[in-house]
Amino acid sequence: MIDINQKRIAMLREGRIWFYEPGLPELLARGLARKRITFTASYPAGLSRARFVFVCVPTPTTSEGTLDDSYLRSAFSNIRQYTNAPRPVIVNKSTVPVGTGDVVAHLFEGEDIHVVSNPEFLAEGRAVEDFFHPSRIVIGSRNRIAGEAVAALYAPLRAPVVHTDPVTAEFSKLAANAFLATKVSFANVLSRIGESVGADGEGVAKALSLDPRIGAGHLRAGLGFGGSCLPKDLAAIEQLARRFTDSSGLFGAVASVNRAQRARVVDLLHERFGAIAGRRVAVLGATFKANTDDLRESPALALACQLAELHADVVVYDPVAAPQLRVVAPALHIARSALAAVRGADVTIVATEWPEFAAIDLAAMRRAMSGSLLVDGRGLFDVASAHRAGLDYFSFSTAGIRDCPAEEQLPAVAS
Repeated sequence: MIDINQKRIAMLREGRIWFYEPGLPELLARGLARKRITFTASYPAGLSRARFVFVCVPTPTTSEGTLDDSYLRSAFSNIRQYTNAPRPVIVNKSTVPVGTGDVVAHLFEGEDIHVVSNPEFLAEGRAVEDFFHPSRIVIGSRNRIAGEAVAALYAPLRAPVVHTDPVTAEFSKLAANAFLATKVSFANVLSRIGESVGADGEGVAKALSLDPRIGAGHLRAGLGFGGSCLPKDLAAIEQLARRFTDSSGLFGAVASVNRAQRARVVDLLHERFGAIAGRRVAVLGATFKANTDDLRESPALALACQLAELHADVVVYDPVAAPQLRVVAPALHIARSALAAVRGADVTIVATEWPEFAAIDLAAMRRAMSGSLLVDGRGLFDVASAHRAGLDYFSFSTAGIRDCPAEEQLPAVAS
Protein backbone atom coordinates (compact mmCIF):
# COMPACT_ATOMS: atom_id res chain seq x y z
CA MET A 1 0.00 0.00 0.00
CA ILE A 2 1.20 3.50 -0.92
CA ASP A 3 0.04 6.65 0.84
CA ILE A 4 1.51 10.14 0.94
CA ASN A 5 0.60 10.56 4.63
CA GLN A 6 3.65 9.42 6.62
CA LYS A 7 1.75 9.38 9.93
CA ARG A 8 -0.84 6.99 8.58
CA ILE A 9 1.83 4.76 7.08
CA ALA A 10 3.50 4.52 10.49
CA MET A 11 0.21 3.64 12.19
CA LEU A 12 -0.65 0.96 9.62
CA ARG A 13 2.77 -0.63 10.00
CA GLU A 14 1.97 -0.98 13.72
CA GLY A 15 -1.43 -2.46 12.98
CA ARG A 16 -3.32 0.65 14.07
CA ILE A 17 -6.29 2.17 12.20
CA TRP A 18 -7.43 5.76 12.78
CA PHE A 19 -11.11 5.21 11.99
CA TYR A 20 -13.84 2.80 13.11
CA GLU A 21 -14.72 -0.07 10.80
CA PRO A 22 -15.84 -3.42 12.29
CA GLY A 23 -13.59 -6.32 11.33
CA LEU A 24 -10.88 -4.21 9.70
CA PRO A 25 -8.35 -4.20 12.60
CA GLU A 26 -8.47 -7.99 12.72
CA LEU A 27 -8.06 -8.23 8.95
CA LEU A 28 -5.04 -5.91 9.09
CA ALA A 29 -3.50 -7.90 11.94
CA ARG A 30 -3.78 -11.14 9.94
CA GLY A 31 -2.23 -9.53 6.88
CA LEU A 32 0.71 -8.19 8.89
CA ALA A 33 1.24 -11.47 10.73
CA ARG A 34 1.32 -13.40 7.46
CA LYS A 35 3.55 -10.75 5.86
CA ARG A 36 1.11 -10.36 3.01
CA ILE A 37 0.80 -6.58 3.29
CA THR A 38 3.35 -3.78 3.61
CA PHE A 39 3.08 0.02 3.67
CA THR A 40 5.22 2.73 2.16
CA ALA A 41 5.17 6.41 1.20
CA SER A 42 7.52 5.73 -1.71
CA TYR A 43 6.03 5.35 -5.18
CA PRO A 44 9.18 3.71 -6.60
CA ALA A 45 9.26 1.16 -3.76
CA GLY A 46 5.54 0.48 -3.81
CA LEU A 47 5.23 0.16 -7.58
CA SER A 48 8.28 -2.04 -8.02
CA ARG A 49 7.27 -5.30 -9.76
CA ALA A 50 3.55 -4.51 -9.46
CA ARG A 51 1.30 -6.30 -11.96
CA PHE A 52 -1.82 -4.41 -10.87
CA VAL A 53 -2.13 -0.98 -9.28
CA PHE A 54 -5.42 -0.19 -7.52
CA VAL A 55 -6.07 3.54 -7.22
CA CYS A 56 -8.28 4.33 -4.20
CA VAL A 57 -8.00 8.07 -3.65
CA PRO A 58 -10.67 10.57 -2.52
CA THR A 59 -12.69 12.56 -5.04
CA PRO A 60 -14.47 15.24 -2.99
CA THR A 61 -17.32 17.35 -4.31
CA THR A 62 -16.46 20.78 -5.69
CA SER A 63 -18.55 23.90 -5.08
CA GLU A 64 -20.17 23.32 -8.50
CA GLY A 65 -21.33 19.82 -7.52
CA THR A 66 -18.76 18.01 -9.68
CA LEU A 67 -16.16 15.54 -8.43
CA ASP A 68 -12.61 16.80 -7.85
CA ASP A 69 -10.25 14.42 -9.64
CA SER A 70 -6.99 16.21 -8.74
CA TYR A 71 -5.84 13.45 -6.33
CA LEU A 72 -6.59 10.89 -9.00
CA ARG A 73 -4.58 12.69 -11.65
CA SER A 74 -1.67 13.06 -9.23
CA ALA A 75 -1.71 9.32 -8.55
CA PHE A 76 -1.81 8.50 -12.26
CA SER A 77 1.06 10.89 -12.90
CA ASN A 78 3.21 9.12 -10.31
CA ILE A 79 2.27 5.71 -11.68
CA ARG A 80 3.32 6.83 -15.14
CA GLN A 81 6.62 8.16 -13.80
CA TYR A 82 7.64 5.26 -11.59
CA THR A 83 6.58 2.13 -13.49
CA ASN A 84 8.61 0.35 -16.13
CA ALA A 85 7.97 -2.37 -18.69
CA PRO A 86 6.09 -4.59 -18.41
CA ARG A 87 3.54 -1.99 -17.36
CA PRO A 88 0.95 -2.88 -14.69
CA VAL A 89 -2.80 -2.76 -15.22
CA ILE A 90 -4.21 0.30 -13.47
CA VAL A 91 -7.48 -0.40 -11.64
CA ASN A 92 -9.42 2.68 -10.62
CA LYS A 93 -11.61 2.16 -7.53
CA SER A 94 -12.28 5.88 -6.92
CA THR A 95 -15.65 7.45 -7.66
CA VAL A 96 -14.82 9.73 -10.58
CA PRO A 97 -16.46 12.08 -13.06
CA VAL A 98 -18.03 10.00 -15.81
CA GLY A 99 -15.56 9.66 -18.66
CA THR A 100 -12.44 9.88 -16.49
CA GLY A 101 -11.26 6.40 -17.44
CA ASP A 102 -11.13 7.24 -21.11
CA VAL A 103 -9.49 10.62 -20.45
CA VAL A 104 -6.78 9.02 -18.33
CA ALA A 105 -6.27 6.20 -20.82
CA HIS A 106 -5.37 8.79 -23.45
CA LEU A 107 -2.60 10.06 -21.15
CA PHE A 108 -0.95 6.64 -21.43
CA GLU A 109 -1.62 6.15 -25.13
CA GLY A 110 1.25 4.32 -26.77
CA GLU A 111 2.79 3.28 -23.43
CA ASP A 112 1.09 -0.12 -23.15
CA ILE A 113 -0.75 0.84 -19.94
CA HIS A 114 -4.37 -0.24 -19.60
CA VAL A 115 -6.79 1.54 -17.26
CA VAL A 116 -9.73 -0.49 -15.91
CA SER A 117 -12.67 1.04 -14.06
CA ASN A 118 -13.70 -1.10 -11.09
CA PRO A 119 -16.06 0.93 -8.84
CA GLU A 120 -16.43 -0.10 -5.21
CA PHE A 121 -19.84 -0.69 -3.65
CA LEU A 122 -18.78 -1.10 -0.01
CA ALA A 123 -21.00 0.36 2.72
CA GLU A 124 -19.34 1.96 5.73
CA GLY A 125 -19.89 -0.12 8.82
CA ARG A 126 -19.91 -3.36 6.84
CA ALA A 127 -17.10 -2.81 4.35
CA VAL A 128 -15.24 -6.03 5.22
CA GLU A 129 -18.40 -8.11 4.88
CA ASP A 130 -19.30 -6.38 1.62
CA PHE A 131 -15.83 -6.96 0.18
CA PHE A 132 -15.85 -10.70 0.81
CA HIS A 133 -19.52 -11.13 -0.17
CA PRO A 134 -20.12 -8.64 -2.99
CA SER A 135 -23.44 -8.49 -4.83
CA ARG A 136 -21.56 -7.83 -8.10
CA ILE A 137 -18.17 -6.93 -9.53
CA VAL A 138 -18.25 -4.26 -12.24
CA ILE A 139 -15.32 -4.20 -14.68
CA GLY A 140 -15.11 -1.37 -17.21
CA SER A 141 -12.38 -1.79 -19.80
CA ARG A 142 -11.80 -1.22 -23.51
CA ASN A 143 -9.17 -3.98 -23.50
CA ARG A 144 -10.65 -7.45 -23.08
CA ILE A 145 -7.47 -9.07 -21.77
CA ALA A 146 -6.94 -6.38 -19.09
CA GLY A 147 -10.58 -6.57 -18.01
CA GLU A 148 -10.50 -10.35 -17.68
CA ALA A 149 -7.22 -10.18 -15.74
CA VAL A 150 -8.82 -7.87 -13.16
CA ALA A 151 -11.94 -10.06 -12.99
CA ALA A 152 -9.73 -13.08 -12.29
CA LEU A 153 -8.47 -11.40 -9.10
CA TYR A 154 -12.02 -11.56 -7.73
CA ALA A 155 -12.72 -15.14 -8.84
CA PRO A 156 -12.43 -16.63 -5.29
CA LEU A 157 -15.32 -14.38 -4.18
CA ARG A 158 -17.69 -16.12 -6.65
CA ALA A 159 -19.65 -12.95 -7.37
CA PRO A 160 -21.46 -12.04 -10.61
CA VAL A 161 -19.16 -10.03 -12.89
CA VAL A 162 -20.44 -7.30 -15.18
CA HIS A 163 -18.05 -6.61 -18.06
CA THR A 164 -18.65 -3.24 -19.69
CA ASP A 165 -16.87 -0.10 -20.87
CA PRO A 166 -15.27 2.45 -18.48
CA VAL A 167 -17.97 5.11 -18.92
CA THR A 168 -20.77 2.66 -18.05
CA ALA A 169 -18.86 1.33 -15.04
CA GLU A 170 -18.24 4.84 -13.71
CA PHE A 171 -21.85 5.87 -14.24
CA SER A 172 -23.15 2.70 -12.55
CA LYS A 173 -21.62 3.81 -9.24
CA LEU A 174 -23.32 7.21 -9.35
CA ALA A 175 -26.59 5.63 -10.48
CA ALA A 176 -26.58 3.08 -7.65
CA ASN A 177 -26.10 5.67 -4.92
CA ALA A 178 -28.57 8.07 -6.50
CA PHE A 179 -31.18 5.30 -6.51
CA LEU A 180 -30.56 4.48 -2.85
CA ALA A 181 -30.84 8.17 -1.95
CA THR A 182 -34.09 8.35 -3.91
CA LYS A 183 -35.53 5.39 -1.98
CA VAL A 184 -34.72 7.11 1.32
CA SER A 185 -36.40 10.36 0.28
CA PHE A 186 -39.33 8.45 -1.25
CA ALA A 187 -39.93 6.72 2.09
CA ASN A 188 -39.75 10.05 3.90
CA VAL A 189 -42.27 11.67 1.55
CA LEU A 190 -44.60 8.71 2.08
CA SER A 191 -44.28 9.21 5.83
CA ARG A 192 -45.39 12.84 5.51
CA ILE A 193 -48.42 11.87 3.44
CA GLY A 194 -49.20 9.03 5.82
CA GLU A 195 -49.03 11.40 8.79
CA SER A 196 -51.62 13.63 7.10
CA VAL A 197 -54.07 10.87 6.17
CA GLY A 198 -53.58 8.72 9.28
CA ALA A 199 -51.79 5.81 7.57
CA ASP A 200 -49.37 3.63 9.53
CA GLY A 201 -45.96 4.28 7.99
CA GLU A 202 -44.46 1.01 9.18
CA GLY A 203 -47.35 -0.91 7.68
CA VAL A 204 -46.92 0.87 4.35
CA ALA A 205 -43.16 0.19 4.37
CA LYS A 206 -43.72 -3.51 5.13
CA ALA A 207 -46.28 -3.83 2.34
CA LEU A 208 -43.86 -2.24 -0.12
CA SER A 209 -40.80 -4.17 1.07
CA LEU A 210 -42.45 -7.53 0.35
CA ASP A 211 -42.76 -6.59 -3.32
CA PRO A 212 -39.63 -8.14 -4.91
CA ARG A 213 -39.51 -5.26 -7.39
CA ILE A 214 -39.01 -2.81 -4.51
CA GLY A 215 -37.28 -4.57 -1.60
CA ALA A 216 -36.80 -3.46 2.00
CA GLY A 217 -33.45 -1.69 1.82
CA HIS A 218 -33.41 2.09 2.43
CA LEU A 219 -37.20 2.16 2.74
CA ARG A 220 -37.53 3.16 6.40
CA ALA A 221 -38.60 6.73 7.12
CA GLY A 222 -36.17 8.67 9.32
CA LEU A 223 -33.77 11.60 9.56
CA GLY A 224 -32.46 10.98 6.06
CA PHE A 225 -29.21 9.90 4.46
CA GLY A 226 -25.70 11.28 4.93
CA GLY A 227 -22.09 10.17 4.77
CA SER A 228 -19.46 10.63 2.11
CA CYS A 229 -21.12 8.73 -0.75
CA LEU A 230 -24.85 9.26 -1.22
CA PRO A 231 -24.88 13.09 -0.98
CA LYS A 232 -21.74 13.41 -3.12
CA ASP A 233 -22.86 11.00 -5.83
CA LEU A 234 -26.38 12.44 -5.87
CA ALA A 235 -24.89 15.90 -6.45
CA ALA A 236 -22.68 14.53 -9.22
CA ILE A 237 -25.52 12.83 -11.07
CA GLU A 238 -27.71 15.92 -10.65
CA GLN A 239 -24.95 17.97 -12.27
CA LEU A 240 -24.79 15.51 -15.16
CA ALA A 241 -28.58 15.60 -15.55
CA ARG A 242 -28.54 19.39 -15.56
CA ARG A 243 -25.81 19.41 -18.20
CA PHE A 244 -27.24 16.84 -20.60
CA THR A 245 -31.00 16.60 -19.92
CA ASP A 246 -33.97 18.48 -18.55
CA SER A 247 -34.51 15.93 -15.75
CA SER A 248 -32.27 17.27 -12.99
CA GLY A 249 -35.34 18.20 -10.93
CA LEU A 250 -35.72 14.60 -9.77
CA PHE A 251 -32.35 14.56 -8.05
CA GLY A 252 -32.76 18.07 -6.69
CA ALA A 253 -36.05 17.02 -5.10
CA VAL A 254 -34.40 13.98 -3.48
CA ALA A 255 -31.79 16.25 -1.87
CA SER A 256 -34.41 18.79 -0.81
CA VAL A 257 -36.55 16.17 0.91
CA ASN A 258 -33.48 14.88 2.71
CA ARG A 259 -32.58 18.32 4.07
CA ALA A 260 -36.18 18.89 5.17
CA GLN A 261 -36.26 15.85 7.46
CA ARG A 262 -34.22 17.50 10.22
CA ALA A 263 -36.35 20.65 9.85
CA ARG A 264 -39.38 18.50 10.68
CA VAL A 265 -37.85 17.72 14.05
CA VAL A 266 -37.15 21.39 14.74
CA ASP A 267 -40.75 22.27 13.81
CA LEU A 268 -42.00 19.49 16.06
CA LEU A 269 -40.10 20.88 19.04
CA HIS A 270 -41.40 24.38 18.33
CA GLU A 271 -44.95 23.02 18.34
CA ARG A 272 -44.34 21.13 21.55
CA PHE A 273 -42.45 23.71 23.58
CA GLY A 274 -42.87 27.03 21.84
CA ALA A 275 -39.39 28.46 22.25
CA ILE A 276 -36.54 25.96 21.99
CA ALA A 277 -34.03 28.25 23.70
CA GLY A 278 -33.11 26.94 27.13
CA ARG A 279 -34.63 23.50 26.56
CA ARG A 280 -32.36 20.59 27.35
CA VAL A 281 -32.16 18.26 24.35
CA ALA A 282 -30.46 14.87 24.39
CA VAL A 283 -29.30 13.63 20.99
CA LEU A 284 -28.36 9.96 20.87
CA GLY A 285 -25.99 9.41 17.98
CA ALA A 286 -23.87 11.77 15.92
CA THR A 287 -22.57 9.64 13.04
CA PHE A 288 -24.54 9.46 9.81
CA LYS A 289 -25.31 5.80 10.49
CA ALA A 290 -24.38 3.04 12.93
CA ASN A 291 -21.09 1.08 12.92
CA THR A 292 -18.95 3.96 11.71
CA ASP A 293 -17.35 7.04 13.26
CA ASP A 294 -17.96 9.06 10.09
CA LEU A 295 -19.54 12.47 10.78
CA ARG A 296 -19.47 13.71 7.18
CA GLU A 297 -22.88 15.00 6.03
CA SER A 298 -24.43 13.45 9.14
CA PRO A 299 -28.11 14.39 9.63
CA ALA A 300 -27.71 13.64 13.35
CA LEU A 301 -24.82 16.08 13.78
CA ALA A 302 -26.50 18.72 11.60
CA LEU A 303 -29.65 18.53 13.72
CA ALA A 304 -27.70 18.79 16.98
CA CYS A 305 -25.79 21.84 15.72
CA GLN A 306 -28.99 23.47 14.45
CA LEU A 307 -30.64 23.08 17.84
CA ALA A 308 -27.56 24.49 19.55
CA GLU A 309 -27.74 27.52 17.25
CA LEU A 310 -31.33 27.98 18.43
CA HIS A 311 -29.88 28.18 21.97
CA ALA A 312 -31.07 24.80 23.14
CA ASP A 313 -28.89 23.05 25.73
CA VAL A 314 -27.79 20.12 23.56
CA VAL A 315 -26.11 17.02 25.00
CA VAL A 316 -24.85 14.41 22.51
CA TYR A 317 -23.80 10.82 23.08
CA ASP A 318 -22.26 8.63 20.39
CA PRO A 319 -20.62 5.24 21.13
CA VAL A 320 -17.51 5.85 19.00
CA ALA A 321 -17.39 9.41 17.64
CA ALA A 322 -16.69 11.47 20.80
CA PRO A 323 -13.07 12.34 19.84
CA GLN A 324 -14.14 13.69 16.44
CA LEU A 325 -17.11 15.53 17.95
CA ARG A 326 -14.84 17.49 20.25
CA VAL A 327 -12.98 18.75 17.18
CA VAL A 328 -15.78 19.45 14.70
CA ALA A 329 -18.51 20.55 17.14
CA PRO A 330 -16.84 21.97 20.28
CA ALA A 331 -20.00 23.89 21.23
CA LEU A 332 -21.91 20.68 21.92
CA HIS A 333 -21.90 18.98 25.31
CA ILE A 334 -20.73 15.38 25.01
CA ALA A 335 -21.94 12.70 27.42
CA ARG A 336 -20.20 9.45 28.29
CA SER A 337 -23.32 7.28 28.13
CA ALA A 338 -26.85 7.36 26.81
CA LEU A 339 -28.42 7.63 30.26
CA ALA A 340 -26.02 10.44 31.18
CA ALA A 341 -27.09 12.29 28.04
CA VAL A 342 -30.82 12.04 28.78
CA ARG A 343 -30.53 13.05 32.44
CA GLY A 344 -32.66 16.13 32.95
CA ALA A 345 -33.61 16.33 29.25
CA ASP A 346 -36.90 17.83 28.10
CA VAL A 347 -36.70 15.70 24.97
CA THR A 348 -34.58 12.80 23.75
CA ILE A 349 -33.87 12.41 20.04
CA VAL A 350 -32.58 9.08 18.74
CA ALA A 351 -30.63 10.25 15.70
CA THR A 352 -28.46 7.23 14.77
CA GLU A 353 -29.53 3.58 14.72
CA TRP A 354 -26.80 2.21 17.00
CA PRO A 355 -27.84 -1.22 18.40
CA GLU A 356 -26.92 0.07 21.85
CA PHE A 357 -29.80 2.54 21.66
CA ALA A 358 -32.34 -0.12 20.67
CA ALA A 359 -31.47 -1.95 23.90
CA ILE A 360 -32.04 1.08 26.15
CA ASP A 361 -34.37 0.61 29.12
CA LEU A 362 -37.04 3.13 28.17
CA ALA A 363 -38.45 3.23 31.70
CA ALA A 364 -35.01 4.17 33.04
CA MET A 365 -34.75 6.79 30.32
CA ARG A 366 -38.07 8.31 31.34
CA ARG A 367 -37.09 8.38 35.00
CA ALA A 368 -33.85 10.19 34.13
CA MET A 369 -35.55 12.77 31.93
CA SER A 370 -37.31 15.92 33.09
CA GLY A 371 -39.69 15.82 30.15
CA SER A 372 -41.45 12.93 28.46
CA LEU A 373 -40.93 13.37 24.70
CA LEU A 374 -39.00 10.73 22.75
CA VAL A 375 -38.31 11.55 19.10
CA ASP A 376 -37.32 8.27 17.48
CA GLY A 377 -35.56 9.46 14.34
CA ARG A 378 -34.54 5.95 13.28
CA GLY A 379 -37.58 3.84 14.09
CA LEU A 380 -35.94 1.74 16.82
CA PHE A 381 -38.97 1.56 19.12
CA ASP A 382 -42.73 1.23 18.92
CA VAL A 383 -45.53 3.30 20.38
CA ALA A 384 -46.62 0.62 22.86
CA SER A 385 -43.20 0.17 24.46
CA ALA A 386 -42.72 3.94 24.69
CA HIS A 387 -46.10 4.38 26.34
CA ARG A 388 -45.42 1.59 28.82
CA ALA A 389 -42.34 3.56 29.85
CA GLY A 390 -44.42 6.72 30.28
CA LEU A 391 -43.02 8.48 27.18
CA ASP A 392 -44.74 10.57 24.56
CA TYR A 393 -43.56 9.18 21.26
CA PHE A 394 -42.83 10.49 17.77
CA SER A 395 -41.31 8.71 14.80
CA PHE A 396 -41.49 9.49 11.12
CA SER A 397 -43.63 6.39 10.65
CA THR A 398 -46.34 7.49 13.10
CA ALA A 399 -48.99 10.13 12.59
CA GLY A 400 -47.65 12.92 14.81
CA ILE A 401 -46.78 12.72 18.50
CA ARG A 402 -48.50 9.87 20.30
CA ASP A 403 -49.00 11.19 23.81
CA CYS A 404 -48.76 8.63 26.57
CA PRO A 405 -52.14 7.96 28.23
CA ALA A 406 -52.25 9.70 31.61
CA GLU A 407 -52.66 6.44 33.52
CA GLU A 408 -49.39 5.09 32.05
CA GLN A 409 -47.19 8.08 32.78
CA LEU A 410 -44.33 7.59 35.23
CA PRO A 411 -42.90 10.24 37.50
CA ALA A 412 -39.51 11.61 36.45
CA VAL A 413 -36.57 11.40 38.81
CA ALA A 414 -35.12 14.80 39.66
CA SER A 415 -31.55 15.14 38.45
